[in-house]
Parts: sequence; C-alpha cells; structure tokens
Amino acid sequence: MKTYFVEYKMYNADRIHGIQSPAENKIDAYEKAVYTLIPEKEGGIPYSAWVHSVTYNNGNYREFNTFEGNPY
Repeated sequence: MKTYFVEYKMYNADRIHGIQSPAENKIDAYEKAVYTLIPEKEGGIPYSAWVHSVTYNNGNYREFNTFEGNPY
C-alpha cells in the first residue's frame, strides 16, 4: 500500500487543505479521501479535491500533474 496526499478545498474561495490517504492507486486514494477521510475530519464532502503526490513504501516520492479540474 502507498500513501497518497490529497489536496482539497471545502468551498470555492477556501485555502488548500491536505490529507493523507493510504491506498493501492490514485483513484482509490481520491475516493477514500473525498467520501470517508475528509468528511470525518471536516464534517462534509469537499468542494473540490485532487491527488497531489504519492510516497512509496521504499521512501520514493512522486508529485502528479493534477489540479482542481483534473483530480487524478
């Protein structure tokens, strides 16, 4: 399992927040963060979210070319 970092905004003009989402792939990390982790932390589903990066078990780190309109 890898650790993905998902960035999100709770409303349109909000600052960018982040949360770690352990998962096997980007889509699973996104869905787990949006529908489980963020609502538990913030009390609701975010306005927008995107997978920013991944850290592999061996310590390697990779950033993705994702943003608000391209979540994964």
